[in-house]
Amino acid sequence: MNGVIFYEGPSRIDGSPIVGIATFRATNEKTGHLISTWIIRSDMHPQDAINSGADSAVCGNCPLRGVIRPKSEQTKPTAKFGGETVNKGRSCYVTVAQAPAAVYKAYKAGHYPKLTKEHRRKFIGRGLRFGSYGDPVAIPLQEWKLLESLCTGKAAPGYTHQWRNTRFKAWAKKLMASTHTETENEAARAMGWRTFRTIIDMADKTKAEIVCPASKEAGYKATCETCGACNGRHSESDKRASVVILAHGGDGKLQLVEKVVNRIALTVL
Repeated sequence: MNGVIFYEGPSRIDGSPIVGIATFRATNEKTGHLISTWIIRSDMHPQDAINSGADSAVCGNCPLRGVIRPKSEQTKPTAKFGGETVNKGRSCYVTVAQAPAAVYKAYKAGHYPKLTKEHRRKFIGRGLRFGSYGDPVAIPLQEWKLLESLCTGKAAPGYTHQWRNTRFKAWAKKLMASTHTETENEAARAMGWRTFRTIIDMADKTKAEIVCPASKEAGYKATCETCGACNGRHSESDKRASVVILAHGGDGKLQLVEKVVNRIALTVL
């Protein structure tokens, strides 16, 4: 057993059927030995969701999702998808054909039991990664409580692009607002959030931000497991700095991220 189901039900974002799965195997050097969580559609392959736009159930209004276009515009082969549309310009750093696809396959094969307190030994000494794929707010906050209580590690990083939606205000104490411009930072902070911003150039960092300690730019001083900076704003007196990270990925993906940042910069909030 390499995982457990901790939620099955409607998405808090759009009501579509989703599933939350926690897995135990840790292979990400940046995040460390954290418990990973995967928030995916329960009724379709993650790639199908991306190519049809149905991934909005788990990703909401994330600007890195790309856009849906007619299949006639497809330039790369897409396995196991027979729909009439394709995704163009996706700049999300998660390669869905890898871990999310494998998790979905195992879920459909019935390899994951429902989470109970009997699984506690799997979580001892482990921190929790809110949303290794998918936005954590898609799952009701109370449905995370058992999972949180079983993880005895201190780190619990998490991020959301849904910070503008006041329905998810309570998450500000746990998650970082994912942002891309200084203007977005100001808006998020005014709403009570700390921010995690993707930047194109290190010169874009402000005095109110620190460079992600688990990044190459910071010399890999820590992992997400040992850092603990990306855990929201605990109270009004929480004056900790926000965090930035340099956009990463292949050259093509970096160009797509830059386009997203430039587009957001031109948008009036």
